[in-house]
Amino acid sequence: AIHHFNDLIASFREVHRVLADGGRFVIFTSSPEQMQRYWLNAYFPRAMKLSIDQMPSVEVALECLRHAEFSIVGTESFLVEPDLTDFFLYSGKFQPHMYLNPAVRSGISTFANLASAEDIETGCRKLQNDIDTSRIHLVMNEYASTLGDYMFIVAETPNH
Repeated sequence: AIHHFNDLIASFREVHRVLADGGRFVIFTSSPEQMQRYWLNAYFPRAMKLSIDQMPSVEVALECLRHAEFSIVGTESFLVEPDLTDFFLYSGKFQPHMYLNPAVRSGISTFANLASAEDIETGCRKLQNDIDTSRIHLVMNEYASTLGDYMFIVAETPNH
């Protein structure tokens, strides 16, 4: 959720303040580069552009963590798996039909906060057609990526 914070350094400083000495802070996020490879771009291009534009880069997140006096433990990419049951932006990577459900979209900030009703209607109509014709598999292949889908960033507070 770091893309929802207006001031990452202040937010990270608050986490640092309440975290015990030697505590670990794990951030689950995506990078703009990863998001550009989401096949959702083919169906919801305006909402995805807005979502990508608000996402801090991994480099920015790391720099803000350092400013908040965290030590960086490391980063690791994460691939969405077909059996994932959580709902977040690209959790339907292998279940495109889930984006047709308004209840699912309402819990994903890209759709709930950034997409217009017209963009959602147009994108869902195109997505439904591609699911019905199996073209969705071609689109998914066009957006295949080696960057991973999300990123874990791990930082820790110093032991005193």
